[in-house]
Amino acid sequence: MSAPLRIRYRFDLPDGSQKVLDLAFDAASFRLLNPLPPDPPFWTALEFNQCANCPLSATRHRHCPAALQMAAALEPLKALVSFDTVGVTVTQSERTVHVETTAQQAMSSVLGLVMATAGCPWTDHLRPMARFHLPFASETETVYRCVSMFLLSRELAANAAGTPASPNAAAPPGTERGTFAALEDLYGNLHVVNRGMSRRLGAATNTDPARNGIALLDTYTTLLPAALERSLDELRPLFDAWQRR
Repeated sequence: MSAPLRIRYRFDLPDGSQKVLDLAFDAASFRLLNPLPPDPPFWTALEFNQCANCPLSATRHRHCPAALQMAAALEPLKALVSFDTVGVTVTQSERTVHVETTAQQAMSSVLGLVMATAGCPWTDHLRPMARFHLPFASETETVYRCVSMFLLSRELAANAAGTPASPNAAAPPGTERGTFAALEDLYGNLHVVNRGMSRRLGAATNTDPARNGIALLDTYTTLLPAALERSLDELRPLFDAWQRR
């Protein structure tokens, strides 16, 4: 059995102290393996502010899987204050990234990684992006990775069905909205999840970095259609060679 893959977030706080969050993931599936709270807080119960589009049943799932892992992740980060500037060092096997940013932006990066790997049926769609985690990515980088993930998922699904997509098939310019309608639908559902999670976190803590972090994550779900069109226009010149016949 392969050893877990690990990502460490180290926060250098304004008072000179440090907080560390270590995350371990299954090497094959990249599902989060961190221990769950032995006594989960009330706000992790599935039916507490349950997301309107949640497909899980409380008879089989007493707790929201994402909330359980969030509760564990938030515990060592209680000292963060939203607009404090913190140093964040993210250590992965492939690279180490260091940035100076706000606590809420740092929290957004953490929560996005946790939610994608915790077992929520909706955010689980983002697990391939989490496997190739790029902390503090720009809007264009995020759209590029998201679109690449989506198109690869369609190719793998087609292969599994025995009907591989033609490598020469390409949507004509200006049809991206139709091509990515399913992706936009997914992000619409992720918006519902983020709203539900924000309500949970409002009951979870008196400090606001976590809720603000979720709000920052949610900007991509609400702005995806415009960001997709804008970013694809920006990226199109890079693919000139692929358009040559």
